[in-house]
Amino acid sequence: MAIKNILTVDVEDWYHICDVEHILPRSSWDRCGSRILMNVEKILTLLTRFKVKATFFVLGYIVERNPDVVRMIHAEGHEIASHGYGHVQVYKQEREEFLRDLLRSKSLIEEIIGRDGEKVIGYRAPEWSICDGGKNSYWALDLLAQQRFLYDSSIAPLRFIGIPNAPTTPYTLSTPYGEIKEFPPLVMRFPLGNLPIGGGWGLRIFPYRSIRGTIDRFNRLGHPVLIFCHPSDFDTFSPPVRLPWIKRFVCYGKIRTTEERMIRLLNDFEFISIKNFILTEEYKIPIQNAPSLSPSPLRREGWGEGKSSVRC
Repeated sequence: MAIKNILTVDVEDWYHICDVEHILPRSSWDRCGSRILMNVEKILTLLTRFKVKATFFVLGYIVERNPDVVRMIHAEGHEIASHGYGHVQVYKQEREEFLRDLLRSKSLIEEIIGRDGEKVIGYRAPEWSICDGGKNSYWALDLLAQQRFLYDSSIAPLRFIGIPNAPTTPYTLSTPYGEIKEFPPLVMRFPLGNLPIGGGWGLRIFPYRSIRGTIDRFNRLGHPVLIFCHPSDFDTFSPPVRLPWIKRFVCYGKIRTTEERMIRLLNDFEFISIKNFILTEEYKIPIQNAPSLSPSPLRREGWGEGKSSVRC
């Protein structure tokens, strides 16, 4: 049986860009023209075409100002999870500030989806910002587990914006409040470090044959991969601000290839939401215990026991 991979969307607008507060201060956001509705509609149309359900990590700021976007996603049967409220990296927040941001977004989302008895069970930090070292924010996992979140998708096995030696396949972390599952984005092994081919600029720029080959290798070993995108990835709009060159590259490099890449992926592989991945019977598997905040591989029958990464 074919492995079902995971598709996710970070629902934020074009001006939600980290570390450009000197160009796009938060006080200006309400004056920026929103393009979220038209771009989410593009994604929903594509997913309907391929009969795929995905996980949408929605920013609380978006929920508050564009609740119809959430209603539209929810009506299509997709999972709604939290992307926080204010799009601030976790390592820039104190614990109390992070908790307020988390619960504010959760409450806003559940005001809409809670009418159908649904709860928010997943979280993704802005810019994969649950990190260790000098940007240590592992404490956020304790708070997520305490608030009964079942999973997180905020630890990227990458240099610069993540934890380079983190597992590259789904795994479980133990906290004082119980276990929480972690879902990292797809990366490709490279001598100088993992490459971010699972979404954003990496998905747009690296050769598709390399991306497909990496997914095939993970899948042959019984591992799913996680792909992500943003609504702005489907938009050729040029922002009316002068971004630093690295931000412009990350946000808009080869932006016109996004839809073509996503269509090829949806043609070549099966995808489901994180919630369905967790709840689908074939993935209900024993999770081996792990020391507090030390990763252990998520295993199912047929997965390589103890293999937390794949050499590609």
